[in-house]
Amino acid sequence: MIKKRPLCMAALAVAVLLLLLPSGIWMHASPPEGVSPTGGITGEICRIEKRAEGQAVHLKHSNISDKGILLIYFDAEQPFSVGNTIRIEPPYRIWEPEAPSNPGQFDARLYYQTQHITHLGSAEHAVLTGDRVFWPGELLRRLRENLSTRCTRLFGEKQGGVLRAMLLGDKTELLEETKNIYQKSGMSHLLAISGLHISIAGAGLYKLLRKKGCSYGFSGGLGLTLVLLYGAMTGMSVSTARAAAMFALAVAADFLGRSYDMLTALAAAALLLLLEQPLYVRSASFLLSFGAVLGVGALYPAVRRLFPVSGKVWEAFLLSLSIQLATLPLVQWFYYEFPLYSIGLNLLVIPLMAALMFCGIGALGVSFLSWRAAWAPAFACRLILSLYEGLGKGTLRLPWSVIVCGRPKLWQIILYYGGLGGLILWQSQVREREKWRLCAKAAKGEEEGEPGRGAEEEGIKRRRKKERGLSLAAAFLLCVCLQFRFSGGFSFTMLDVGQGDSLFFRTQGGMACLIDGGSSDVKQAGRYRILPFLKEQGVGKLHFVMVTHTDKDHISGVEELLLQAAEPGGVRIGALLLSEQSYREEAGRELAALAKKAGAAVKVIKAGTVLEDKGVKLFCLHPGREGQYADRNAGSLVFRLAYKEFSMLLTGDLEETGEKEILGQGTDIRCEVLKAGHHGSRFSTSEEWLRKVQPKLTLISCGRNNSYGHPHEETLERLEDAGSRKLLTMEEGAVTIRSDGVSFWAEGYKKSSRPAR
Repeated sequence: MIKKRPLCMAALAVAVLLLLLPSGIWMHASPPEGVSPTGGITGEICRIEKRAEGQAVHLKHSNISDKGILLIYFDAEQPFSVGNTIRIEPPYRIWEPEAPSNPGQFDARLYYQTQHITHLGSAEHAVLTGDRVFWPGELLRRLRENLSTRCTRLFGEKQGGVLRAMLLGDKTELLEETKNIYQKSGMSHLLAISGLHISIAGAGLYKLLRKKGCSYGFSGGLGLTLVLLYGAMTGMSVSTARAAAMFALAVAADFLGRSYDMLTALAAAALLLLLEQPLYVRSASFLLSFGAVLGVGALYPAVRRLFPVSGKVWEAFLLSLSIQLATLPLVQWFYYEFPLYSIGLNLLVIPLMAALMFCGIGALGVSFLSWRAAWAPAFACRLILSLYEGLGKGTLRLPWSVIVCGRPKLWQIILYYGGLGGLILWQSQVREREKWRLCAKAAKGEEEGEPGRGAEEEGIKRRRKKERGLSLAAAFLLCVCLQFRFSGGFSFTMLDVGQGDSLFFRTQGGMACLIDGGSSDVKQAGRYRILPFLKEQGVGKLHFVMVTHTDKDHISGVEELLLQAAEPGGVRIGALLLSEQSYREEAGRELAALAKKAGAAVKVIKAGTVLEDKGVKLFCLHPGREGQYADRNAGSLVFRLAYKEFSMLLTGDLEETGEKEILGQGTDIRCEVLKAGHHGSRFSTSEEWLRKVQPKLTLISCGRNNSYGHPHEETLERLEDAGSRKLLTMEEGAVTIRSDGVSFWAEGYKKSSRPAR
């Protein structure tokens, strides 16, 4: 019972309080933008990581940030040790980790801040200014690098990368293809240092020493020392720290002659970690690690009481199911998708994990004595790793292997966990009442063969059957409620892709469309900005992808989307729409070939084409004439999007020449919202154009500090004179517009504004 565990209530209260408080309270302050220290950057090395290319050095007590850590990437390995003081000479570059500017985008700033890293940097050269060496850290670093080298020699580049992640917490050389297999199939937890590692490293030694007659203090102290050294060598991840804290409490309970309670130990570990870093409460690794253990300690006993199965296979299934149910909302909140077959897959792979680790550790250990003798355990290890990869690939070939579900609302998660907690408490109370009834009968001296006993047992069986049915129905309804996504009517989002364009809209009927997707200054904008946004929105299929023209800052992300469309968990694409000119160009033909390979139709559109769904109409206004435009921008597709009385004008990279061509057609182009042409360049959005359009709000997609000077000051002045409000992605992040067909509301992801009609 929870009331018998006050530490659990305290941990829950602290976590809720930290979630309610703004995260900025715990963020390390940053120096003013543009300020850099003179005479180079100085700091003390607290960690060194070898990378596939070069080296990553962690500096503390630097003149950039005294309270936080500065992470510097070098292209080549530097001859430094942990504890050295160095000065980084120019040229170098320092920047802050990026905060998300789009829904669904990875929060790099939060990720690094949880590790106390406030700034990132790159440099070519550094000089030693203090040769003091922190030998414990340096010896652990050298041991890790030695073991990493042995992993590659014993298991090869591919499997060695997997084993380095599993045993050493080093994912820098993990192949992207292998990483995707583990993540998408639901086996990514195998790549993290967790409780199993601590059980083998610490608990195994502790139990062995106790069997040999060693004292609690000596056995526990040696076991805990090994755990802490192992954690320090592997980077002391959240899951490692949690498992180490729980192991320490288990040893302390033995030493004091007290019983060990998993949930109380879990709560104590959570409080210790949150005291050290309050931002952990928003971290995926923290929440998933603790959520999984909660599934084992709180949910699994209730599930076992409901379904008293026999046999290790069924017990393992119920345990895996309990963990999945406990972490399902968290997986969907952070990753917007879930692997459908992960429960069954983990039944096969988890039992082999201990054997894999023993074989891997054994092979590495024996290799110090004889490389030839290490072949046998290494061979067994390779077989298990091959089986893992084969099983992962196999499940990903199955239909619906990865379900794109989108991010649930906060109230859905609260309702889900509230319902799950209610089921656990209800089961606990039911079993408590049954126990008291049995005790009461025993006190009265009633015997098993007493008349009426059989009928009573039959009644108990019927009640338990009813309980199972009600519990299954409740759990099913909770899962359905978690998956339900509410449509807010028409919505439009101009994504922040830096210097580029990417526009998304979805109708009330569910038709999802993307107009352009690319960037000239953000690497892999499709993978890291557009695709996460689509998945966060629960978009498993784009019905139409329209390309206004084939400049890279409009199609680079579309190429990435087409490449992933046929992969498990990829966003499928119904049709790619191009202008006649784009289709004839080499870039357009390559794009069309990718689309066909991804199973998407390829269609040519021009002025007069109309797409319609549930009251939303998308009219193509330009280009209307045949022939080749000398300038791609002049041939941009232009769309007028109308929803009842609300309308938008989407202009690609159209400039003044194209604007005059549309104006000459006499088409009604008045609208409430204008997407400015060519990122607000000087030669777009002319005065004549604005007089005809009369926009109440103008959207401009542009990158911060871009080399083109977009948006141009003259364009901004013209918009000011026209009385149009402006929202820029470089200031607001992604801009989302919602409309009921009469009024519209606009909101920036970084800032909030609501211009009313």
